[in-house]
Amino acid sequence: MSAYLRKLKKGTFWYYKFKFSGTVYFSECIYVSKSEAKRAEAIKYEEVSNKKRNTLDVPVLSLRDAIIERLDYVRAKKSVDYYKDNKRYYSMLLKSLDNIPIDSITRKDINDFIFTQAKIAKLAGRDNYAVNYMLNLFKALFNYTIESHELNMRNPCLGIKPFAVKKKLKYIPSDKEIEAVRELCDPYQKLLIDFVSETAARINEPLKVTGKDVFDTYVVLYTKKSKNSNVIPRKVPKPDCIKDIKIEPDERLFKLWSDTPKFLERKIQALGQHSWNWHNLRHRRASIWHTVEKRPLYEVMCLLGHSQLSTTQKYLQMIV
Repeated sequence: MSAYLRKLKKGTFWYYKFKFSGTVYFSECIYVSKSEAKRAEAIKYEEVSNKKRNTLDVPVLSLRDAIIERLDYVRAKKSVDYYKDNKRYYSMLLKSLDNIPIDSITRKDINDFIFTQAKIAKLAGRDNYAVNYMLNLFKALFNYTIESHELNMRNPCLGIKPFAVKKKLKYIPSDKEIEAVRELCDPYQKLLIDFVSETAARINEPLKVTGKDVFDTYVVLYTKKSKNSNVIPRKVPKPDCIKDIKIEPDERLFKLWSDTPKFLERKIQALGQHSWNWHNLRHRRASIWHTVEKRPLYEVMCLLGHSQLSTTQKYLQMIV
């Protein structure tokens, strides 16, 4: 066990750091003297050693309790759709394993459950995307619980390999298909289709654009990938469809909608076209930027608002 000195802007302070039973414990750098840090370290050491010696006195955390805690976190921090997915797959796991202690769940328990779901998917003619997705959600559940409660257990999902899936190309609607849909639209609907087609915007992004975001040569779009994530701005070339439109600084460009518009899906179905949606237009523009306009991959990544080139590469196809 040791105490360490660190010089900060607010002065020189001490912190402690020690290892117990394979786990490293350390404090914030807040103690004004070495002796104060050593006393705090002794208290923490006594706490963790008592917890280790008296495991029978520690309440057993059940699978249901762990799921409830994780769902509360997901509901507060993530999107509604992600919360619903977690709730659905956690309920399936709870039904299969029953409300057993969380630290009694083994890799075999999880592997057997996942394997059963893969067999069900195969019989139904479905691929393993959902199976791999639930494996990732289970891994997040155990990681969260182990970290939150400082449990001395291994994540039972570790070592379970995802199932093979058949990769599919994202459908890219043709100019003819897009124009057929536009002919069924009113001017305001056409403008939204054109805006998304030209900017590769996520559909929630143009709905927030105001006059303050529109400049002579570019438009600023704001990305928020989950409920409590940071809002990140990015510039995209100003689309031709709005070059002659004048809006006030605080006026929304698409004030008719506050949530994802449903008209596109209805018109595609009415025409009997192959199913596509707003996100397909995003893939289409990304492919045009790279394969037709020959923009560098890094530039396309920035225009799409991605943080990794590997994500951008999944968007790109030959435009024929």
